[in-house]
This record gives sequence, structure tokens and C-alpha cells, in this order.
Amino acid sequence: MHPVTARVARLCDDIAPLLGADGRASVAAVRDGLAEPLRLAVVGRVKAGKSTLVNALVGRRIAPTGVGECTRTVTWYRYGAPERAELELRDGSRRDLPLKGGRMPDRLGVPPERVARIVVHLQAAALREQTVIDTPGLATLTSANEEATRTAVLGADDAEQVSRYAAGQAEAVLFVFRESERRDELEFLDQFRAATGELGASAINAVGVLSQADQFAGTDPFDVADGQATRLAVARAAHVSAVVAASGLLAEAARTGRLGESDARLLAGIADLPEVRLRLRHSMPLPDGTDPAELERLYRVLGVHGLHQGRHRCGDGVHQLVAWLESVSGIARVEDLVRSSLLNRAQALKAMRALRVLTHAANRTGADTALGLIEQARLDPALHPVRELRALRSLVAEAPASPLRAELERVSADTTDAARLGLPATATPGDVAGAARRCAAAAQTRAGFAMMPAEAEAGRVLARSYQLIAQRVRP
Repeated sequence: MHPVTARVARLCDDIAPLLGADGRASVAAVRDGLAEPLRLAVVGRVKAGKSTLVNALVGRRIAPTGVGECTRTVTWYRYGAPERAELELRDGSRRDLPLKGGRMPDRLGVPPERVARIVVHLQAAALREQTVIDTPGLATLTSANEEATRTAVLGADDAEQVSRYAAGQAEAVLFVFRESERRDELEFLDQFRAATGELGASAINAVGVLSQADQFAGTDPFDVADGQATRLAVARAAHVSAVVAASGLLAEAARTGRLGESDARLLAGIADLPEVRLRLRHSMPLPDGTDPAELERLYRVLGVHGLHQGRHRCGDGVHQLVAWLESVSGIARVEDLVRSSLLNRAQALKAMRALRVLTHAANRTGADTALGLIEQARLDPALHPVRELRALRSLVAEAPASPLRAELERVSADTTDAARLGLPATATPGDVAGAARRCAAAAQTRAGFAMMPAEAEAGRVLARSYQLIAQRVRP
């Protein structure tokens, strides 16, 4: 086990005997979760493309993308074998949910309001490092569905009934914007922050995706979407660490086997057709040999931009088209962002959430001895990465443009000590130790001259981070 989560596991063992039955159950759940991959909740508006993006990330066309009972329910995608799905009902019982052709069914077999969550086990490589939680959309069509969605994701008003199944147990968030942020989306981010306490949605545990980038107006819709994503990232710097533009539709088409050689041949056959003819295809004849039904299917699979541009990129077969879709979709940038901002901090994020839950359990039972043990753990050098994340969150909230932000983001990543210092991988232990000592002195000086409390704390935390690195690699 990683040293950070190992320290929290030891804390769980220490405080469990000091709590009541409910408290021990909370501690057991925390301890079990420490060994699991990072829990990443995908949230956003209805029709924002969340489930399509989930399919692309998982590499399977498993998540339903239409309106149905499954899209109204929180769904966890976990790594596991054999591949299967099951319903966890609110009364604590479980039922198998048969997959149909490898996909989720349209109906659950029980009223959706009885379902706490759906758990899907897949042998997908992406799920080895992260459990993906697909959530119901915001701004659903009825007020009842809207309330159900927010209750499922944020938890009920009663603290004793806080949802165990969505963002309440998520350790990180991937927020999907459709075009630009809406008022209800910003309210959700604020509510998620309140619901999850000190680990609320912020630059330390949340990233954004401007989805459906292929649908933006302009000669190059992705260029327009990139500009909007940049503006969103600046405007929402306190909520998300970054925003990237992507097309879940094109990524799903590239990664889930929806295209074959016959599709490439059809598209190649209309490569020279003027675009206006394609747009008027319902009133003008198509070239001989072009199946209208298959063409309409490809429009659904690829969208207008994907089909109109992709037909020029399939002369060498479907592999050429799939490679172009993978490249242009932006899905690799989404994965890079998730890795750099979230997976590289997974252990500290898990520990931070665990400490919050343990503190809540101890406070509920008035276990002062347990609270004392939790405070001792917080001061343990093994949990210094948690202090780094707290400092980063405060810095982003108070001084997002501070030059210390980039330095703290680099140091808080769970990479190598050389990488944390900005040194090449070939740096010797002596080089690393020397650089760490110099950086520690510089950070301490910045802390002393800081004008804002968050910058002063960031400087002190960085100084301690560098001191710990120097101790670890002392030649």
C-alpha cells in the first residue's frame, strides 16, 4: 500500500475500537476504499454528453446515451471479472442486471426510485486506476427528476442520509460543460463543495471538459471550442484546475468498434460529393451504390462534422478514419488532464476524503480520544501530501494567479522527487538533495514576505515539502 494510504489505514485500525457501531461501519468503509482506484464522478447537464464521454474513457459502448431508466440512476464502472452488472437497492439488497449485447438495458426491472446505484464490472484497462461514476444529468425535464438528480449526487438535506453512492463518495470530479457554464451548473459546483466539506470541488480535485466540441459553429469547430475552454478555465479557476475541449461522440466512435471497412468504403465513395449535396441528401439523389439508411446511421455515429471531414480521411481503410477520429476528438487531452491533475494525486485525495469521513464519525459519537488520534495523524510527515492539497486549495481560492500555484501543483503530484523539483530523471541523489535544500530556503523566504495568508501557508508547506525530499534522498 502507498505510504499515504497506509498511514490512514493504521489510523482506521486505531480509532475503530473507540467508536460505536455506526462509527465502526464508517471506518470499515473508509479502510476498504483505501485499496480501491480513485473514484471519479462525471457530472453535468442533461444532454451534455456525459455517458458518451464515459464510453470513450472506458473503451466500451456500455453506458446508455438515450433517455431511459438507467440514465436516471447513478452508475459505477469498476474493474472486475466476470463482466456483469448489478443493482444495489435502497433496502440493502442486490439484483443482477443482465447486459444486452454488452450494453446496459433500457429498463431496470424495478422502479428507479428503489435503486441506490448500478455497479458495472468490466475488464477495461482504464478502470484499473479509476472507478468512473456516471451521474444523472442536471436540469432534468421535470422538477421531480431535477430534485432526484441533485439528491443522488449531492446527498439529502439530512446529514444522516447523505448519499453514499455518487459525489458523496467521489474523490474527484470531471465536470462536463456543454457550451458555456449555466447558472444551475455553477450552483451544482457550489453545492458539491458544501456537500463534500474540505474536499469540495476545487482546483485540487476537479477538472472540466467542454464537450461536443465538434458541434461548435465555425470552419474549425474545435478551434472555437478550444478558445471557449480557455475562457471557462480562467473564469472557473476556483472550481476546476483546467478545462479542455473534446468530442465524446468522435472519441466513442473511434474506441468502441462502431465502424467497419464497409463504413470506410461508403464514406470514401462520397468524398468528392459537394457538402451542399450531403446537406440536401433528403431532397437530392445520392451517388449510385450509396445506401441512404447506412449514411444516416453514420451521421448518428459521427455527427455532421465527423462525417463531412472524416470522408476525406478513409481512403486507406477504416484504420485511417479511426486514427483521425482518435486524434481530433481530444480524448487524449482529457485523459492527460485527468492523469496530471487527479490520478497523480490519487493517494492524497483518498486520504483527504478519508480524514474528513473519520472526523465526522468521531464527532458524531463524541469520541475525543479518536479525534486526538486523527489530529496526530494529520501532523505525521507521511500525510504531508494532504497538507499540500489543503494549501493548494486555499491558494487557488485566494490568489489563483500566484506564482506559487504552479510550484505547489508540481510538488503535490505523486511523481518522482526529481520531477517535483523540475530536475531531469537522470539527476543524482546529491543533485536532488542539494536542489531541495535550496528550494526549501527560497520557499521559506517567500513565506516570510507573503502579502496574503494563503501565500504564506503555501510557502511554509513548500518549504516543508522540500525538506522532506532532502531527507529522503540524502546521499
